[in-house]
Amino acid sequence: MTHIELTEDEFDSMFTFVRNHLNRSASWAYGEGPGCLFETYGEEFDFVRGYDPSKVWTLADGDDGDLYVVNGLHFVNRIGYLLSHECAPENTTVEVHIPMLSNDDDCEDNL
Repeated sequence: MTHIELTEDEFDSMFTFVRNHLNRSASWAYGEGPGCLFETYGEEFDFVRGYDPSKVWTLADGDDGDLYVVNGLHFVNRIGYLLSHECAPENTTVEVHIPMLSNDDDCEDNL
């Protein structure tokens, strides 16, 4: 299996996402209108499970405090799901690292 790491910009240029039509206040928004992030339970999760698995992405908390988007339906540390119009590459794990800025980082920059 191949492993690919993408930046947020690369990820955004390669994949477009389905808007969450079930939750008008969903996050991960592009411009105006509802966002693209689907919940991990209820009607939204049911919709995700019925979607083409090659187009499902999991937003997860990393052990390092950062966020990660990984192709596929995952359960550990999941925050929500994104559904793309395009398929992820076959036999490939795609990972997008989204660094989170902590308050400690702000303080160090000011020293």
